Amino acid sequence: MTEAVTEGQAELLAVDAEYLWHPWSPSRVSPDTLVAVSGKGCEVTDADGRTYLDAKSSGFNATLGYACQPVVDAISAQVAKLMTYDMGEGANIPAIRLAQRIGELAGPALTRTFFCNSGSEAMEAAIRIARFYQAVLGSPDRGLIVSLHNGYHGATMAGAATAGAPSPIADELTPNGFVSIPGPEEGIGALRDFLDGYGERTAAVLVEPVQSRGAYVMPEDYLRGVRELCDEHGILLVLDEVTTGFGRTGLMFGYQHAGVQPDILATSKGLAAGYISLGAVTTTQHVFEVFDSNKKMAGFVHGHTHSGHATACAAGLAVIDHIEKEQILANVQARGDQLLAALEPVGELDRVTEIRGRGLMIAVEMDRSRRAAHVRKLMRDNGVLVRRTGKNVVLAPPLILSAEEADRISRELLAAAEIAATVNY
Repeated sequence: MTEAVTEGQAELLAVDAEYLWHPWSPSRVSPDTLVAVSGKGCEVTDADGRTYLDAKSSGFNATLGYACQPVVDAISAQVAKLMTYDMGEGANIPAIRLAQRIGELAGPALTRTFFCNSGSEAMEAAIRIARFYQAVLGSPDRGLIVSLHNGYHGATMAGAATAGAPSPIADELTPNGFVSIPGPEEGIGALRDFLDGYGERTAAVLVEPVQSRGAYVMPEDYLRGVRELCDEHGILLVLDEVTTGFGRTGLMFGYQHAGVQPDILATSKGLAAGYISLGAVTTTQHVFEVFDSNKKMAGFVHGHTHSGHATACAAGLAVIDHIEKEQILANVQARGDQLLAALEPVGELDRVTEIRGRGLMIAVEMDRSRRAAHVRKLMRDNGVLVRRTGKNVVLAPPLILSAEEADRISRELLAAAEIAATVNY
């Protein structure tokens, strides 16, 4: 049974303000911070008993919604049997089987999976793998990591470094530096020009198939062009699917829309659907064998206490089973198309500059950040939760979203945008 909540939002936030340090926020909480207590399907309930439609999927994580019984059952069964076992000196069945399932889904080339705990850790490992790979092949100074403007690749030291401002003067680039260059807005030429000058110093190129900061979709021909340039220069292509992986775009992985494959794939959020912390880095057999055949030079001395955590991997297996059994990908495609069509009137408002997205990852870009924040507040007041990233109102509801819930989201967004459009900030 769920423990009864005897304190409301105000009382709990008073304790929060004394003891809890929140990520991605000011050091002290806002009085309107939502204290979530329970959830069911696409809805979440706060400590005052108010229920909201979660159109932001609790930070892209709750891809199968709340209280998905098959996942809950899988976690309960595994934790009662064997919660985990040290992967440094052993193995466990869920980790073995989940690596196999990921290889079958991501393949044909992507077959080897390293498990970690989060998307940030996955990207950190991917960057280390790329640099070690180039060093083993005889290019220890080939360590530059290239990312795109507006990209986001995590909050660890390396991940955060990829999301910096445009790169410094080329002469200042260090062998283990990070470079941010223009993306599709300037075409594939920006990457081609950079690699023509610095390809021999570059270890990897990092790309999100849909950028989590504002749902900017990488054009399919652009992704194919990146793949070709990486092959031409002997550079590893790292695709960051921490947000898009396991169904968010309507296919199991976002890169499948373009018909390409990366050398390294990073996933996390949708892998365990928010039920437990889990991340993964999946590579080609070729990348793996570079390490495996050069153990003295490049054994991959990297890991985490909970790498391959048995209960987390059991959750991942249950998530994949549920996606396939319930035909979740077809629902994502249908509901994404429905939302984009229903939001067309929003795009006609003077203060709205663009609507874009793929699957259930959609952004409505306003002319100002304050206007987007106003839309977010108005929608919350009416019981619908959305994300705000800069000038963008971002929709990322659970992949199980119903047609009726999609209608509600579009109606509330239109009503809020119409009101916010009349305000001069």
